[in-house]
Amino acid sequence: MPNPYLILAVVIAFVANGFYWNAKGSNSADVRWTAKIQQQRADAEAAARVKEKQLQETADAIITKQDQKLRATQRNLATALDSLRDRPLRPDATSPTTSTAPACGTGAGLCKQDAEFLTREAARADSQRVGLAACYEYIDKVK
Repeated sequence: MPNPYLILAVVIAFVANGFYWNAKGSNSADVRWTAKIQQQRADAEAAARVKEKQLQETADAIITKQDQKLRATQRNLATALDSLRDRPLRPDATSPTTSTAPACGTGAGLCKQDAEFLTREAARADSQRVGLAACYEYIDKVK
């Protein structure tokens, strides 16, 4: 007659063996799942880096073009201000007006200070316009 303790030991060994292989198989599935998730994450990161590089190249090209336009605006401003150096100065408010004083407010002959102010404002407006155009260009290319 078989020993009941021996039968119990064999049954316990089979049950323990089942638990062991179940845990090992479950661990293997977890490792495969983790590897799959990590691979997807790496692929997404690589795609994001490629997209980031493209966007940065686009931004760099637009900024280079904007800098060239701003330098041209500054050169034009310097040239315009230089051309205004021979204009007459605005008469002092405390000095009596004479008939030989230039008419500074007519537009036909602006005084030096007024012409310089308006020229600088036009250059500032050009700078703002160039910046706005660069923003629109970047937005259009990013879409």
